[in-house]
Amino acid sequence: MTHSNHTTSARKGKHLSYSERSQIAILKQENYSNRRIASVLERAPQTINNEVKRGTVTQLKRQKQKGKVYDYYTEAYDADAGQAAYDRHRLNCGRRPKWADIDSVC
Repeated sequence: MTHSNHTTSARKGKHLSYSERSQIAILKQENYSNRRIASVLERAPQTINNEVKRGTVTQLKRQKQKGKVYDYYTEAYDADAGQAAYDRHRLNCGRRPKWADIDSVC
């Protein structure tokens, strides 16, 4: 059991930072696979997969050609959307503080 292949360094259990999310966005634009991004960032591939799913947004692209307007939708990863979804999720995590359970006296 001394295999050291495909292991992550001391990043286990840590959350992704905004700069790492930005790196994911850049690498996704360059058509890197999730596994290749994971090896570049030294993270687990499932972490990258979860983040890409969390931060993928649908974009409306509009093209004008010969007087006609064509609309089409594409999906792309956005670091800001991923960070916003992460912040929304973390807002409801954890134990409520004791002062939140006290009834207000008026």
